[in-house]
Amino acid sequence: MLVAAGNVHDMGLLHPAFRSRIRGSGYEVYMESDMPDNADNRFNISRFIAQEVKKDGKIPHFSREAALEILDEARRMAGRKGKLTLKLRELGGLIRAAGDLALKENSHLVEAKHIRKARSIFSTIEVQQADQILERKKEYDVIKSKGHEIGRVNGLAILGDSAKGMILPIVAEIAPSTSEVEGRIIATGKLGKIAREAVRNVSAIIKKYIGTDISKKDIHVQFLQTYEGVEGDSASVSVAVAVFSALQNIQVNQAVAMTGSLDVRGNVLPVGGVSGKIRAAYDAGIRTVVIPKSNLKDVYLDKEVERKMKVIGVERIEQVIRNAFKSSKTTEELIGKLSGKK
Repeated sequence: MLVAAGNVHDMGLLHPAFRSRIRGSGYEVYMESDMPDNADNRFNISRFIAQEVKKDGKIPHFSREAALEILDEARRMAGRKGKLTLKLRELGGLIRAAGDLALKENSHLVEAKHIRKARSIFSTIEVQQADQILERKKEYDVIKSKGHEIGRVNGLAILGDSAKGMILPIVAEIAPSTSEVEGRIIATGKLGKIAREAVRNVSAIIKKYIGTDISKKDIHVQFLQTYEGVEGDSASVSVAVAVFSALQNIQVNQAVAMTGSLDVRGNVLPVGGVSGKIRAAYDAGIRTVVIPKSNLKDVYLDKEVERKMKVIGVERIEQVIRNAFKSSKTTEELIGKLSGKK
């Protein structure tokens, strides 16, 4: 009997004949990454804490408040409303790190303060990398959190599989077209296939609402210092805002960050990792974030962050522009075009 576990994207790497035999005389089971946040599963998480304490053999047991703190972490890690994470290895690491801190302090029990302290020092390589990237960008003023600029937007992204949010600065510039046929949107940066397709989709919205004015112009979109790579379509709202700003010569508020997928009709669609992205904006000194309205239910933040952050849910690109652009007659005219008003 062979029992194996792996990630979904690894399935394509299995030899076809080997996988055929698995399907032919065995089972392929897709495991969920989260579970409902109900009384039974909260009890299961509490039991998991006790199991980790017993397995370690050295760390103290957890107080009720500490167990509740771990439950909060399980909610944050799930990233969805009404869910608890099933990524128990990561949760177990936090439990043991908090236990070590309590042990060092000769505490009879692990308390909530130990969880909070462990959370600040216990992190994966991916999260540590994300923290370093953020620090470098802040040090060299790649990230801006105040003032207004034309064609520059603070997008938000998740770094790889870390669930760690990061600021994704995007700039757009307009230049005469190098083609005799039509203008193009040219994206630069370390972008994956889906991210490049999302940038191209933005051109449909631009052509629909701006018209033939861009037929002889190239629109250059640059994802600044994306050495870690960008994949997915959650930056398409940010790209559209940067392009509209450059085309209309309207300033963007740098104290606002944003995320969201954009369809070709201008609707803002939900994305993943919103809590981590909002936290990244907070860490960068930004206090206003625009996200898809359908993602509002997925936001789970520390009380301190929640108290200081303004999170705005939107359904349309013109609502994003209303919250990001500097107020002006040109802004109102653009919003009118996007909303179908003359």
